[in-house]
Amino acid sequence: MNEVLGGLRDELDALGPTRFDGSTAVLAEVLDEVRMPSLLGGRRVAVVDDADDLISANRAPLERYVSDPAPAGTLVFLCDSMPKTTRLYKAIDAAGRIIFCEPPKGRAVMTWITERARTAYGKQVAPAAAAALREALGDEPGMLDAELAKLSSYVGDRSNITAADVAAVTGQLREEKVFAVTDAIASGDIALALSQWEQVLATDRAAPARSIAGLAWGVRRLLECKRDFEAGASIFELSRRLFVDADVARQRLQRVSAGQLERQLQDLLDADIAIKTGLSTIETVIEKFIVTHAIKPERASA
Repeated sequence: MNEVLGGLRDELDALGPTRFDGSTAVLAEVLDEVRMPSLLGGRRVAVVDDADDLISANRAPLERYVSDPAPAGTLVFLCDSMPKTTRLYKAIDAAGRIIFCEPPKGRAVMTWITERARTAYGKQVAPAAAAALREALGDEPGMLDAELAKLSSYVGDRSNITAADVAAVTGQLREEKVFAVTDAIASGDIALALSQWEQVLATDRAAPARSIAGLAWGVRRLLECKRDFEAGASIFELSRRLFVDADVARQRLQRVSAGQLERQLQDLLDADIAIKTGLSTIETVIEKFIVTHAIKPERASA
């Protein structure tokens, strides 16, 4: 979104863009927003999130608007698809701009990290630093960009970002916070697990949005190490992968079975679906997940 509005930033009126929810927005109200001259000067911008349904239901009026758009307003639709074969696509392409925001995948993520750091923050990211950042946060561009901004401030006038910088700024994000929750779950300590989760929420404003991914990351890594541990892998190698010393790694791996971790991953998948389909909230599913898996099987049967 920041990239889309970047070219308009100097033209926006003092109130900034107005956001609409595409599932409930009325097109006439959205168009009124961009057509109304700003009393404070500058350009009126209306942004419609999840706009697919609104577009599908209003193709003809949108085609008419695009043929004669508001001179001092900008209309931005954020949608999952915009078929090139439609008249609306061709009209927008001729009179405005269509920006495809496909997230990078695979090896392209590493290239994206280094290019984003260079173009947005004027920093060079060492390959080891980019790999560590991706390992800690995954492939979500928004999270990676937010962390690059923090790293840029952390290194100050220095032009390069190293793996040591990532370890200092980002390392604790998942290793300690996520495993603090999963360790308490594995110990069967519901109160401690919930307390650790509340601390995550209190210290990480973005935690609710990435909680499912963060917990899944921690459980998945633990499951991989558990399987390797059972296959005879060196505890010292596994401890490096878990970012703890060998004794803590052994305790962590002996505390929970592969079957329990597999069930946790399945429950996190179900929780993610429940959130995305509106059947539950992030806060509810995480607390349910903690309570369910912090209860040992023998306690549950009792």
